[in-house]
Formats: sequence, structure tokens, C-alpha cells
Amino acid sequence: MDNPDSPPPASNPVAPLCPPLPSWARSVWYGFCLLTLGGTIFWAQRVVVEHPYAEQRTMAGVSTVWGMHACLALGLIGFFSLLVPLVRLLGRRHVLTGLGLGVLAFFACGLAPKTNRIFYDEHIYMQIGQTIAHTGKAEYASHANVEYGDFQLLDSWVNKQPNGHPYVLSWVYRLAGATEDASFAATRVITGLAAAFLYFALIMAPLRLPVLAPMAVSLAFMFTPLVLWWGHTVAVEPSTAAAAIVAFFAACVHARLRDPLTGEGSPLSGLLLAATVAFAAYFRPESLLVFPMVATLLWASDRRFLEDRTTWAALALALALLTPELLHLWSVHTEDWGATDGRRFDLSFIVKNLDSNAGYFVQGKWFPLAGAVLALAGMVWLAVRNWWLGICVGLWFVLSWGIFVTFYAGGYYYGASSRYAVVSAAPVAIFVGIGAAALIALLRRRPVVLTILSVVALMNWAYTMRFVPTLGRESNEARADIDFCREVAPMLPHGSLVISTDPCIWNILGRNAAQMDSIQPMVRSELRELVRQYPGGIYLHWDYWMNTTPRFAEVWRSLIRDTHATVFFRRNAEASKFALFRLDTAYACDVFGGQYKPLGKPTDLDHVIAESQFSAGMTPPAESVPQSSARATSATSSAAITQ
Repeated sequence: MDNPDSPPPASNPVAPLCPPLPSWARSVWYGFCLLTLGGTIFWAQRVVVEHPYAEQRTMAGVSTVWGMHACLALGLIGFFSLLVPLVRLLGRRHVLTGLGLGVLAFFACGLAPKTNRIFYDEHIYMQIGQTIAHTGKAEYASHANVEYGDFQLLDSWVNKQPNGHPYVLSWVYRLAGATEDASFAATRVITGLAAAFLYFALIMAPLRLPVLAPMAVSLAFMFTPLVLWWGHTVAVEPSTAAAAIVAFFAACVHARLRDPLTGEGSPLSGLLLAATVAFAAYFRPESLLVFPMVATLLWASDRRFLEDRTTWAALALALALLTPELLHLWSVHTEDWGATDGRRFDLSFIVKNLDSNAGYFVQGKWFPLAGAVLALAGMVWLAVRNWWLGICVGLWFVLSWGIFVTFYAGGYYYGASSRYAVVSAAPVAIFVGIGAAALIALLRRRPVVLTILSVVALMNWAYTMRFVPTLGRESNEARADIDFCREVAPMLPHGSLVISTDPCIWNILGRNAAQMDSIQPMVRSELRELVRQYPGGIYLHWDYWMNTTPRFAEVWRSLIRDTHATVFFRRNAEASKFALFRLDTAYACDVFGGQYKPLGKPTDLDHVIAESQFSAGMTPPAESVPQSSARATSATSSAAITQ
């Protein structure tokens, strides 16, 4: 609308769909929000004052999960309470169109190969989701048993990253099991939902847009090459973008369902808004910047929101729901996040990062040049026709894109940091879609010109997507390590334990695993007891880090040498070498066996059969060799072949 200060006409069709609530209902809403905020502030103050950082971090594993439970529950209550009026307002055509766009986005992600691109963070997310699903705690398992459909957490720690993405995965695991396939499928579904909700948001927004803008924006988002490339991984960035889009949708709903005469928002839409905005902040540290984006959108739709007590109450509730994540971030604020000199954010990083991150839009490598031209056209249209919406989308872009320019590893040139472009893909798609829709409206009476420009834009877009079906050489050795784990995991007998720097991989593959720090004391002092717990064998994973980090490799080398370990399986991948060693040799059990004494040696069936055949004057057949010995011989032979 051209003048946000003026209310829409009294004939606004929203009025009968959401009639004003009685005064007592609003009083209950205000009281609920304020009491919730007051209670969380009191709790947070006690936590910070009475507990050191280490204890606060441990508590965050439980409190953040309960915070997200509250966000999800309240968000679903608000959404389903408004479902009927929303469906009526959208209309069946728009509902079916949005769902169709979501399905299209799901299948479009299949254009990219199903693979991991962040090593080994994606498996950490999966493993934390596995722990949440089984224990209700957002913890990383440094030692866990996961066989036979059960999960037993023996040692753990709380990760520094926010746990929104693992939390979403945990619900998938409750229904489909904690597997890699379920995780990849979940990311594709999340990307599809993001495309659908972006369409619904722009249909709901009480702002003037070109006719085809909602569909063009959704298509621009789903076919952004990096969205597809990362949409078939288990990275957190697609979920981060989707959560921000859902918060954007909730803000559009809250703005649309306000009272057209007084400008007051509905408590039900306020409940949805508070829950979605708070939940969106649980995905990445910078996700807190979703708050100014939502505030600007409400300002753009109707400036009377500054005086709306319902909206201020929603803000209070959102802050209350977000408090556990704020405490989590506070408990890890001393982490260097990988910055060797301790500088995580600094203005000195701008020059180098800006070169790659701004170049992203014009170099034609990851983003089509036609998209950049259409985005500029969208900015021009917004500057002329809807200035306040342009401010909102521009702020969303500046915050979600610009924050990485000051981050030490925020440049797209740096490793797998191109994923950061996914976080800002939604506001970019809004500019692109509005620009495309505006040009179509402008040139609709010149079909020849419109056809020529459309063909050129589509060809340029398709040309830029050439890298989508590729794996990429980045971190190919780490990818080969994960492939090695997938290959050897089915060979391991049940009841085995794998010692690895990244036990999360083995846990997701359904194998018991532990980090060296958690299990090495027992290996060196109570090996027989450990073998009793894991009769399938104790194995050591010589992984990617052993090839690149000498201080890790020396610890592994010492343990292999001291136990006289044998090679169970090995593979070479270019310059990297991977192997699985068996540590529980007879020598190791004698030297590091500890005080464990079995009550009696169990009678082995293979030996009974062999003795029976020998006493009858028969030569024991090859099958009479104990299975464990045959398995070890086969594994050693396989290792020799693959060397």
C-alpha cells in the first residue's frame, strides 16, 4: 500500500475471517506473554549467577531442547488455530500452487548429487539429532552404543553450534530412524517447504506487488544454483533459510490479519509470529538478526504496529522462548570458532571477503548474471512503487549476507563457505522475482521483445547451473573417508566398537563408536573387560585427520604399535590412506587385560564339531575353522589386496 499510515478500506475481506477477540481474551494474552518473559528472566538470572560456564553449557543441552519444544508447540497451536481462515483467504488455487512449488523444489534438489560437503559437521548435526531423539538432550555422543535399534549414551559434550537443525532432524529420526538417507530426504523436504512458504508469504503480504511476483520469487529461490547444491546435503544452511522464511510468512500473516480499523494484531497470529521468530533464531548464531527483518516488515505493512500492544506482547513471548538459546550462546562465547588468532569478526576481513561475496553476483560462477540484472530491476521497482517493502527486503539481505563479510571464514572462496549464500538466498530471490514479474508486466504488450529476453535469461540461468550435478573437488579426501566408513561398516560384526576422531559417522551408520579420549584409558588398562562388553572386537579408525594432523596420528600410531594391532580393512584415495585396525589382539589382552577374569571359558560350538569329527577319524573340513578366525583371515587378505 502506498501510504502505510492509512488503514485499508472497511471492506477488507480479512475482517470477517478474524473477528476481534473479547477484551478478556486479550488480557489473558498479555498476561501469558509477560508472565512467561518474567519467569524466563528470573530463571536465566539464576543460571548465570549460580553456575560457571561449564555447567551452563551442560545445562544448555536440556534447556535449548525444551525451548524449541515450546516454540514448536505454540507455533503449531497458532498455525492450526488460523488454518481455516488462512485457507479461505489464500483460496484453493493458491494453496495447490504453493504445494506444487514445494514438490517441485523437493525434486529439483535431486539434480544435485546426494553427498556431504561440510566435513564432518553434517554428521555431527545428524548425531546430535540422534541423541535428541533418544535422550531428549542436545548433546554430541563421544561414546555411544547404537546397535539393535537402541541408543545408549555413555559419554557426551554440548556442541557450541545452535541445535535447531539437529532438533528438526530428531523428529525425522523418531519416525524414520537415524539414517543418512532420512537426513538427506529431510533437507530436501525442508527446501521444498521453504519454497512453498515463500510463495504463501507473498500472497498473504498486505503490500502491492506485481501479479506474478509470488510465483517468480518461489521459482527464483528454488532454482538458485547453490540452494540446489546444498539442498541435497545435511548442512544447516538450508534449514536456516527455511526457518527465516517461515518467520517471514508468520509476519505477513500477522500483518494481514490485523484489525483494519485500529491496526491491532490478532493474538493467534501473534502467537504464531512469536514462536516462529524465536525458533528461527535457534539455527545459527547470526540467526538472531531475523528480529529486525520481521520488525521492518510489520512497519512496512502498517506503522500502527508501533502502538500495537498485541505485537509487543508477541515480542516479549519471542524473547522468552529464545532465552535458552541466548544462554547457550553466552556459555560458549569464549570459543574461537576456529579462528587461530581469536578474531572471529573484524573489519579487516571486509576487503577480501567482499571481493568474493559481492563477486558472487556478477562472476557467473554460482549465480546467473541474468539473476543479478533481474534483482536490480526488482530494486528499482520497489524504490518507485513500494519503498518500505524494499527497505524490509534490503535490510534482510544486508543482515543475512553482510554478516559473513566481517567473519574470518565468511568469504565464499574459503572452503565450503559458499553455503553462506544460501542464508541470504530468500531476500535475493524476492528481488529477482519482483524484477522478473515487473518486466513481464511492462513488456506484456511487446511479446517479441519479452520472448527474446526470456530466452536469453533462461539460457544464462541454465548455463550457470552446470556445476549443480557435480560433486566438486573441495575436501574430496574427507568425502573419501566417509565413503570408506560406509563401505566397511557392514563388514563389522555386531557387538564391535570403533574408536575414531569422528564417532558420529559410525553412530549414524549403526555402529558403536567412541572418541579416543573417552576410551583410551580403558583400552590400556582394562582391555579384557572392554572385550567382554564388545565381543565383536575393538577397532581403530585411521581416518582423514591422521593424514593431515601429525599430533593425532602420533597418538594413533602409539596405540597401534603398543597393541600389536592387525589391519582389518584399508583403502587408498589419491594421497590419503584409510584403514581399520583391530586392537584386541591376544598380545594386547595379555599386556593390557587388567583384572577381569572370566568365570570359565565358554564352550565353542566350532571346536565341539571339530573334536567330534576328529574322534571319528575324519579330517576336519574347512568349515570347522572358528568363524572369528575365518573372518580375520578374510579381512587380512582383503586388506592385502587393497594396499
